[in-house]
Amino acid sequence: MASARSARGLHKLFVGNLPWTVGNQELRSYFKDFGKVLNASVVFDKKTGLSKGYGFVTFNHLSLLQNVENTQKHILEGNYLNVQKS
Repeated sequence: MASARSARGLHKLFVGNLPWTVGNQELRSYFKDFGKVLNASVVFDKKTGLSKGYGFVTFNHLSLLQNVENTQKHILEGNYLNVQKS
């Protein structure tokens, strides 16, 4: 499956430990400093509407994803983010 993603040029990151105040726009805004973000989505609980504290960010270039991974610390609204390839 990873090769299928690479063939299409989509590179996805899991982002954990998001503050509950962060929505899709804030997530996109943070990661756009690394390059063009194709999609940024925070996962919300369907019953409560509250953030589950994680989301996903998709880039179209592997080099952008690698730039994110090479950055030692990611801090958003005071939380250290857990960033991993998805």
